[in-house]
Amino acid sequence: MATFAKARIEAIMKSAGAERISAKAIVRMDELCAEFGGKSSKTAINLANTAGRKTVQADDIKLAVSKIGSPKMSPTGPKSRAFAKARVERVIRESGASRVSADAVDYLNKQLEAYCYTLAKGAIDIARHAKRKTLKDTDIMP
Repeated sequence: MATFAKARIEAIMKSAGAERISAKAIVRMDELCAEFGGKSSKTAINLANTAGRKTVQADDIKLAVSKIGSPKMSPTGPKSRAFAKARVERVIRESGASRVSADAVDYLNKQLEAYCYTLAKGAIDIARHAKRKTLKDTDIMP
């Protein structure tokens, strides 16, 4: 089941410099972004529980992302909303959160965009090395 909008994932990959993108590459990127969001959310939930809170806050997400080791900044600027807030919040809630602050959703959204952008940049390099213009799912490596 798709977690994020395919059109938005494709737009992020195109902004990274991709000329053509296969459908399987978009599905693979969706899976990797959902996996990254889930890992970050589980770590953030544990941090919130350790602090004695039920609400996952932006600071919890920041610390969780720094532990995992993702890019810190979104490539399109601070006002960008890469994915729909409801979808990002669903990723956090599916990881086990009972309450989620709006700031946490916004911050994870930016981090997901940065993660997608970074993966796309690496995939573009691999495709160019193979002398292809089309990104394939096998080019995308976490």
